[in-house]
Amino acid sequence: MSAYGKRKGATFETGVVKWLRSKKLLAERLTKAGAKDEGDIVVFANGKYHVLELKATKTLKLPEFWAEATIEAKHFAEARGLEHTPESYVIIKRRMAGIEKAWVVQDLVQWTEKVKYCKCTPDSSST
Repeated sequence: MSAYGKRKGATFETGVVKWLRSKKLLAERLTKAGAKDEGDIVVFANGKYHVLELKATKTLKLPEFWAEATIEAKHFAEARGLEHTPESYVIIKRRMAGIEKAWVVQDLVQWTEKVKYCKCTPDSSST
């Protein structure tokens, strides 16, 4: 990766941490650890860790990004002796858009865990 690419990625990471903190979330950048990298950002919310892998790139390689996020969440858990691997997410910077418009990639199981406690009957006034 070029120096420009590294700087662009670091700027994106810093911006995401600041944005998450502005939403009153506990967020920290993680130190790069080479082969045992643990992700880019960790967020502690709802009593759980969430490991974020950030990408600021023109080319979307979702299978590659997802594999990296999953492996790095395992490294995060191992380094801290956690029983369970935290959920991992890929955050992708959208070109020409602010931090709040970044895409969040998660799997269907993660998504259903988020919505299973919702009211799942349509409100008659919304139709």
